[in-house]
Amino acid sequence: MRFKGLILCALLVLWTGGVQAASVKKVQAVVPPATPQEAGGEVKPSVVAIVDVQRLLQTAKAARSVQEQLDAQRAKFQTEIAAEEKELRESEKELTHLRETVKPEAYVDQEQKLQQRFMTVERHVQARRKALDQGYTDAMNAVRSALVEVVSQIAKERGVNLVIVKQQVIWNDNVIDMTDEVLARLDAALPTLSATIDAEDIKIQEDKPASIKPKAGKQGTGFQEPKGK
Repeated sequence: MRFKGLILCALLVLWTGGVQAASVKKVQAVVPPATPQEAGGEVKPSVVAIVDVQRLLQTAKAARSVQEQLDAQRAKFQTEIAAEEKELRESEKELTHLRETVKPEAYVDQEQKLQQRFMTVERHVQARRKALDQGYTDAMNAVRSALVEVVSQIAKERGVNLVIVKQQVIWNDNVIDMTDEVLARLDAALPTLSATIDAEDIKIQEDKPASIKPKAGKQGTGFQEPKGK
């Protein structure tokens, strides 16, 4: 049986840089609610402002707090996966060495158990990845909601009726860029934010397989049965 454990750590490592890019949604232009006069059909000149959403989602205190929490949790998961991978590697080596010393049916039985363990660990990797992804998405959605609220407040104070994301603009005068003020108010309103990781999705089973060894004095008759929990 070919060992596949190294793939498990690779899944999380490759994902490290992808979660942030995948979870950053485009924030469309923010338009404050229309006033009764505007709703009645009166057309007013556009008063435009610019906000650098990408910078805000990278430098806001709450966003940095979320990223730090996810990085720490990801490191913990990778350590756990490395330990499980080591166990799988050692079990496979033992199985390979004992191939000629046990009955075929006993060997097949233990090989299937090892394969099942590999599949279980692989499912754990996917569950951890899903939990991290969901935790990051939920937390950043909260940051975005707070950001839009702050932008709306400042826009009303300045008499702005159209706020455009800077990444969608070719050029603008710096005087209409209100990113710095948005950042200051956002940090004051939401200095930190807890990212929730669903522990149930990443719970590790405790039924570890027993070491693969032939019974003492009965070489060739089979393997020891796994001990109970």
